Amino acid sequence: MPVTPFQAFRLSHEEYEVLRLVENKIDSFIGDNYYPGLTVTVNLPSKTVTDRILHSVMQRYQEAGWTVERKSTPGAEMIVLDFIPNRADLV
Repeated sequence: MPVTPFQAFRLSHEEYEVLRLVENKIDSFIGDNYYPGLTVTVNLPSKTVTDRILHSVMQRYQEAGWTVERKSTPGAEMIVLDFIPNRADLV
């Protein structure tokens, strides 16, 4: 039976552990620096955050009510992400 796109994209156990650490770092940074209505810019090391992990991070935070925009170019040493609260979540 062919693999589905969801099955093909599942993170490995090691990738999931990195995702958990990255989310903890982002959550902590947002918690320390966010004020309602403001954008929070987070820097992540590109050596640790692979494209697969970055995709999962962006998807999960979008589902949690953030607009996530990548500000760095692919191949840069640091991945720069802007976390912008969705307007509906500000009310």
